[in-house]
Amino acid sequence: MSSDTPSAALPASPAVPFDWLPDADRDPHPRLTWLTECAFDVAVDALYEKEEIVPEGYKLEGGTLIVSNHERDSDVPVLTTTLCQRRGRFIRYPLPFYASREDILRPGFLRELLLAQGWPGIIAWPAGWIPLSWLLRIVRARPMRRVREFTLKEALGALCRAGLGDEDPRDWLRPSTIAELERRLRKVPDSLIRLSRKRLGPYGSRFWGLRRLRPTALRRIAPDMRATINTQLRNFAERLDDNRCVYFAPEGTITDDGGMGRIRAGTLRLFKYARRQPAVLPVGLSYDFFNHGRRRVVVNVGTPIQGLDPDHPHAFNGKLRDTLLGLRAATASHLLARYLATGPEQFTVAELTGWMGQARAAVEQSGIKLDPLLQRTSDMEALVRTRLAWLSHHRLVSRAEDHLHWYNLWSREKAPGRDAAWIDARHLAGAFEDWNERFPALRDALKV
Repeated sequence: MSSDTPSAALPASPAVPFDWLPDADRDPHPRLTWLTECAFDVAVDALYEKEEIVPEGYKLEGGTLIVSNHERDSDVPVLTTTLCQRRGRFIRYPLPFYASREDILRPGFLRELLLAQGWPGIIAWPAGWIPLSWLLRIVRARPMRRVREFTLKEALGALCRAGLGDEDPRDWLRPSTIAELERRLRKVPDSLIRLSRKRLGPYGSRFWGLRRLRPTALRRIAPDMRATINTQLRNFAERLDDNRCVYFAPEGTITDDGGMGRIRAGTLRLFKYARRQPAVLPVGLSYDFFNHGRRRVVVNVGTPIQGLDPDHPHAFNGKLRDTLLGLRAATASHLLARYLATGPEQFTVAELTGWMGQARAAVEQSGIKLDPLLQRTSDMEALVRTRLAWLSHHRLVSRAEDHLHWYNLWSREKAPGRDAAWIDARHLAGAFEDWNERFPALRDALKV
């Protein structure tokens, strides 16, 4: 070819495909999705020490419905980094679409959340302008309406959409709700639409907003609620039919007592809405809080559940629940929380060490999955002393003047309030209610 050939005549170089994301060709913004997921991966590694239990030959296939127990708001990023397996710049398996709280995707969510948690308005109000919906959609979050998280403001909006905007709030809200509104507003507006425009602060952002309505009001908005939920579930089913992965928490929300909540109807309906029955991959999550440094989390990936029959809801939900309970590992923090909740007011290191050894053996013999850290531990006393230092720092125990005994500061009457350590301790102790129900002999074996 002559050197003076016009550059326009040269063949164009083929575009290099972006293959750092396994399904980049199906993503509208693959580089941004990849970058965001990598940021989550780095953040999880910085905050958590993960113990991953993955079956041999694991591979996340398209069209898989992923389910897990629901422990914390961090479940999704922790679980995703394990399932999708980033290796350097490459993410091996496709990111799942996951059901997210509907209110997170709405404008002003951060403002309402911070106000409800007692943050000053000077911080909360600017935070309300931070858009979360674009970020969550990039990481494939999709809204899922959950009745528990429907706030009073949202309930008022639903009543207005049902054609009741000009009605008197006293005809549709419970007397206790009207009394609280009068205390806050001095005078309740004469129509629901005017009330919905009022600034109700944290009271309007509280969960269980539907409980503040009269039964007649619930019946008026129920059809719209059911239609919205069914549409959202069908959208997830379409993702499965399109050979995408979907994550769904069968409990729907985090329980207050640490036990596993009942399996909601959404998982069964999603399973039935799919044109072909999807593979259901169970994952057990367990957090090990009582430890200095990064929080430990055990991610136990199971194998696809076989024999799920959507025509028998009770058996379907029972098998799902039993499988997830069987994958949730018992950690050192679980055992320590159990000891504090049921043990003596005073103890020695030797007494606690002896009980921890017996409890570890009893848990393993019962068939409960044991945290690999507990399996590896040969010096139980060293582990106990390390954990007691953490418990003492967070005022769950205190050392006696003789430096031999420790005082158990667990309160069986006092509510934990907003103390994160106390909340976590009660949550961990509550997990044994499920295990004791499934393995009745365990209760006696763990007696102090």
